[in-house]
Amino acid sequence: MLKLARSRVPARILYPGYHHTHITQSPFSQYRTMSSLMHRRPGGGLFSLMRALDDFDSSLANRSFDNQFTAYAPRFDLRETKDSYHLDGELPGVEKKDLEIEFPDRNTLNIKGHSESSSSKEGNEGTWWYVERSTGDFRRSFNFPTPVDCDHVDASLKNGVLSIKIPKSEGAPTGKRIDIK
Repeated sequence: MLKLARSRVPARILYPGYHHTHITQSPFSQYRTMSSLMHRRPGGGLFSLMRALDDFDSSLANRSFDNQFTAYAPRFDLRETKDSYHLDGELPGVEKKDLEIEFPDRNTLNIKGHSESSSSKEGNEGTWWYVERSTGDFRRSFNFPTPVDCDHVDASLKNGVLSIKIPKSEGAPTGKRIDIK
């Protein structure tokens, strides 16, 4: 009777379909394999990783380090055209009165606000089983590579989406608060 447990013959020879990837492949070959798989899936893998890293970087960059950490950071899309920047952000349940948009300088836009959930309002009875919506204070900052014209910014809040059009300019004022329509 064969005793395979004590055999010095590698398992990959005894069992051709059996692979010890952690033994037979180096970490670099595993990386190459994973990398090639990520590039094969359109819109997946690598792009998801890049998005996750970007979200992590944005969350660190948008935190106020004066011991006032925000409850959450709403997601925004930023698009650049020839003559302006366009920001669209998801702010469900946020009212105009709870938002502030300011330009501390001609290259930076700050958006601050507060969102309150129905679970925190008085008069609700029953047991909450799930509370998944992000609520509380938030703050986002956007730095533009070119100066912007603070006097001609157009901001609107409709159906939970904040849309801001920011024209580019060379001689913009140094700071301004924006009214939301």
